[in-house]
Amino acid sequence: MTKFKFFIIIEIILLFLLSFSLLKNPFFLFVLVIGLFLAYLSMQIKAEVAQKVLRQIAAGFGIIALIMFVANGYTWLVLLFPVIVAIIFWRTTGTTYTSVNTQNHTTDNFERRAIFDNQSDNSVSRMSGNDVIDLAFTEFKSTGNDLSIKKASGNTKIIVPDDVAVILDVTAVSGVVKIFDDITRVNAEHVRYMSDDFGASDKRIRIMVKVLQGNVEVIKG
Repeated sequence: MTKFKFFIIIEIILLFLLSFSLLKNPFFLFVLVIGLFLAYLSMQIKAEVAQKVLRQIAAGFGIIALIMFVANGYTWLVLLFPVIVAIIFWRTTGTTYTSVNTQNHTTDNFERRAIFDNQSDNSVSRMSGNDVIDLAFTEFKSTGNDLSIKKASGNTKIIVPDDVAVILDVTAVSGVVKIFDDITRVNAEHVRYMSDDFGASDKRIRIMVKVLQGNVEVIKG
């Protein structure tokens, strides 16, 4: 389960607890129902004076209901939980270094993660943060490999060995896209690139990058 899905589940649980605590409060339900009824009644009566009086009374009941809603402890949990999670996520977000499908290659500077070991693990997906994708030790299939990188924000650098041919499909709504020394685009939204020898190369990979905000850089290395 990703962090984002876990956050959504917790937020839904808090919203459910908030709704349950409000609905089991008979005084809150009484105030809410009377306020809504008076507001509806004010729209049905044609007399302007009566309409004004009913709307003022309905507004008073609405204010009481709002005070009770704000005073509920679960309301503050629902509002503050996303803020706390965002602060924690921002403080812990850094650059993730990923070396694709490595075997017995270790580096003290970063953790290596095998992506192509199985069909269900061929992607990098996160909410935000910077990523460096190293393809130096990738085991290439005869049919070629596929890699998907998706995130909301953050910079992405992909290191491609000289003997590897690539097809790149980059979507970056806001940011700079730089592919080798051939393409540099700013806020281009969608950029495609294919190596000249892709069809004939023994080592080839199709890479799809989708990021809302962040720079994407592809270099030889």
